[in-house]
Amino acid sequence: MGSSMISKKGIIALSVTVFIWASTFTVIKIGLERITPLNLSFVRSILATFFLLGWLLLKGNQQEIARALKFHLGYIIGLGVVGVALFNIFQNIGIGLTSSGIASLLVASNPVFILILAASFLGEKITKSKAAGIVLGFVGIIIVTFLGKNMALLLRSGSFWGNILALLSAVCWAVYSVMNKSALKRYSPLILTALAYVFGSLILFFFCFTFEDVSLIFQWSLSSWLILLYLGILASGVTFYLWNYALSIMEASRVSVFIFLIPVLAILLGKVILNETITGFTFLGTALVLSGIYLMER
Repeated sequence: MGSSMISKKGIIALSVTVFIWASTFTVIKIGLERITPLNLSFVRSILATFFLLGWLLLKGNQQEIARALKFHLGYIIGLGVVGVALFNIFQNIGIGLTSSGIASLLVASNPVFILILAASFLGEKITKSKAAGIVLGFVGIIIVTFLGKNMALLLRSGSFWGNILALLSAVCWAVYSVMNKSALKRYSPLILTALAYVFGSLILFFFCFTFEDVSLIFQWSLSSWLILLYLGILASGVTFYLWNYALSIMEASRVSVFIFLIPVLAILLGKVILNETITGFTFLGTALVLSGIYLMER
């Protein structure tokens, strides 16, 4: 097969993945009108778990699964706590309080925190370009979160705390990514992701059982289940395959460029579907955050 055909297939896979990931913020916002945040987190996670475990078992990785559980159980549970449970809880509650577009941008700022953590715990070097990217990223976050708002009213508003929770989800993803980096030297991404979802789902069930009415699951409408199937199977399962497929046939540097499209598409979808407000500060903050990520990824 020619390289141009391979490249086209990779671009199609990436385009589908990026669109689905960008749309999740709008879909979650709509879903939260009828589903509580913790229940949404739990059911989305359990659906993704079934999909990923099924795929894992079909590939015949039972021995590697057993080895991972035997020698690195605590580490994998930690991945589930941070990268699945806390990430989804903070993200979903945050989206419920702020706009889906702003939430997408704040979650997308995770490379800023990944770089800081990687430098602190993995000894990765922060170059001048990366340092400039961190500064731009934080300035963009501050602009989106604070500028153009009355501080007294802001601190009492739900949108402010929604922004803070979205940032916390970005921090959780950064911690998960840095933890994952060393583990990926021993196990495949599919095994780590599937097992993290198993334990993350168990933790989310505990939260649901403790703080929400799990029986509400049996009262959901067909539209609620379609939303969850979209989030759990497409956004958390199928896209994992498409992303890794693209990585297997394209240069990582080309693949990473597509990440920049996610918050842009999410903000546009939020405007078109939810009629969310896009201010000049939103444009400025988005431009600075994305510029910062670009400098850090160079």
